[in-house]
Amino acid sequence: MLKRLSKPTIWLLALLLVILVSSLFASLVQNSFFSVKVDKISFETERGEISGYLYVPKGVDSSNPAPAVLLTHGYLNNAEMQEIGAIELSRRGFVVLAFDMYDHGDSTWDTPAAFSFFPFAVYDAVQYMYDQPYVLKAANGDGMIGVSGHSMGGFSSSYAVLLDEGDFAINNGYRKIVAALPQGSDFRYVGAADQSFFGPRSAGIIAAHWDQFFFDNVTPGTSGSVRYKDFTKDPVGLSFLGRTTEGTAEAGVWYDLSGGQRVIYTPDETHPQNTWSLETGSNIIEFFTEAFDYQLAQHSLGSLASNGIDSEKTGQVWWLKEAFTMIALVALFALIFPAFALLTKLPIFNKVFAKNEEAETTMVVEKSSSNQMVLKVMIIILATLLGAFYLNIFLDRQDAGMTLLAKTMHYIIGGSFVFIIGAWLISVFKPGEEGAKFAQKVTLGAGIVIFVALTFRWLLMNPTIITNTNYWSAPSINSISYWSMAAGGLLLLTTFGTAPLFNAGKEVHNPYGLKASWVQVLTSLLTALVLVFGLFLLIAVVEWVFLTDFRFYTYAIKVFNSPQFVAALRYMPLFLVYYFAAGVAVFANTHQMKGWKADILAAFLLVGPVLLFLVYQYFVLYNTGVAPFPGFSLNAILLVGLVPTLSVAGIIIRRFSEKTGNIWTSVFFTSAFFTFVALANTAVYLINFK
Repeated sequence: MLKRLSKPTIWLLALLLVILVSSLFASLVQNSFFSVKVDKISFETERGEISGYLYVPKGVDSSNPAPAVLLTHGYLNNAEMQEIGAIELSRRGFVVLAFDMYDHGDSTWDTPAAFSFFPFAVYDAVQYMYDQPYVLKAANGDGMIGVSGHSMGGFSSSYAVLLDEGDFAINNGYRKIVAALPQGSDFRYVGAADQSFFGPRSAGIIAAHWDQFFFDNVTPGTSGSVRYKDFTKDPVGLSFLGRTTEGTAEAGVWYDLSGGQRVIYTPDETHPQNTWSLETGSNIIEFFTEAFDYQLAQHSLGSLASNGIDSEKTGQVWWLKEAFTMIALVALFALIFPAFALLTKLPIFNKVFAKNEEAETTMVVEKSSSNQMVLKVMIIILATLLGAFYLNIFLDRQDAGMTLLAKTMHYIIGGSFVFIIGAWLISVFKPGEEGAKFAQKVTLGAGIVIFVALTFRWLLMNPTIITNTNYWSAPSINSISYWSMAAGGLLLLTTFGTAPLFNAGKEVHNPYGLKASWVQVLTSLLTALVLVFGLFLLIAVVEWVFLTDFRFYTYAIKVFNSPQFVAALRYMPLFLVYYFAAGVAVFANTHQMKGWKADILAAFLLVGPVLLFLVYQYFVLYNTGVAPFPGFSLNAILLVGLVPTLSVAGIIIRRFSEKTGNIWTSVFFTSAFFTFVALANTAVYLINFK
């Protein structure tokens, strides 16, 4: 039977099988092989709607309630980022709710204001969980609830304790929260002078040595927060532990304070690594096991074992889910190619291909000389270095650096005019059509360079064009989209300015992959949209059936909701600029190549500057204790997510363009697909939807 199937069909079926099997095993790890019931839930609050994943261990119900832990993520992330605590605590017997913050994931915030939701999110979720009959409570009404969150979620966890303490003093006479473990969030930013509000609770904090944001109050006269820290030596950390008088404290050691407990963990990792770390996982397990062992005894509720908590369970299995979702992610990317091959065999969609005679002349018959190859490698290296140098300038929109580059455009424009004038002067000494054709060719090429340089200069002189969060409502994407357009400008200038050197004396029908009929362009758009729709339909089915996404570390592909869809449509034209430039650059530099070498070059052309910058930033940080760009914190984290996107996008552009003879299908597909990927995994404010 398989012999009757085409090769793309076999690949498509095989990759679908890999995705389904990997997602099944990821789901089995998530529900601890059916010993934990996992449900996607949502509930109304007085401020909006919260969505998340509820983990209820087998045997836990209103007759056998258990302690509960609420987990939430940091800014720009979603509930799935808390899988360490969700999986490890639930399989030990805790009820766990891992939820999306307001304006993140599938949670919505009714108040039309940006970045004002997080002080209430965790406490709103606490109200819901406290009312559930399967959550353990003490005789005096104290809830056996723990809270933990990463970064912004850590702030929200601390605010939840503050709000809970206020309710205890004024309204309730009991506390709903008995344990709190903020991760990657400094208490200074909660707005409380000290940490006495933790009272008799068990409280800890995960304060990583290489956290890019917080935990440094002891390095006066310095700028930037990307440096080594030790929160157990910090005055705020010592105050939290009640060790100000002693002046010393140890990481991982529990201290008694105000009738409760305090501990600081200092894993040797960065801020985002808290969400993907065996060391942090061990800290989370130890904290809540020790905290509830103490709190249950304090409230005369017996032991951990008598409440169904297995404190003897060892090891961590969350990484297995991560491994299976990574396999599914790789298979999803690989699936794109056979899906494209099968789709473009169908009527209408097969019009994406160039005519045979055009396709044959698209490729350069004569290979470049060794001198040309050396020059080409040098230009690619220099362009990569330039892209890496300007990366933080574009992301942070530093006026000084961009003004200098904008002035450089004057020289490029002036030089282009010199080329045009020189070409027409030369044509005078070349009578006949040959001289005129030469001058026309130079004029066209230089004119394109002038147009790109003028447009690029305008972009550099207007760095605040994407700041209206009422329209472009994903703040982190605003920085990335500006960078993408600026980086696209550099790619186009480099490509249009240097490609003629390598094509001189050769007949190249379509050197940049731009030539295509209107039918081809429109069919390319239709093909890209159908392919994107099919992929996200598969993603939605997997998420609905298995409650898993396609994920590795902080990079994930998941289905989007309606606000994210609308936001993506608004960002798509901005990213189209970059992927158009990427398409031109990849086509111009790889159309003489085939196979894996061409894929590597295509990926490097896009991801090279990002990789170079990240390697430099973190190599210097780990070896000196201070990053070369110490103020480049959030954006450096965002860049990590660009590495897989740009690598895969480069390969897609090369392979699609090789098949079709032009760049249009690849440009439309990468613009649409990766914009949806980005917007489904970040904060999208709903101001513009009111």
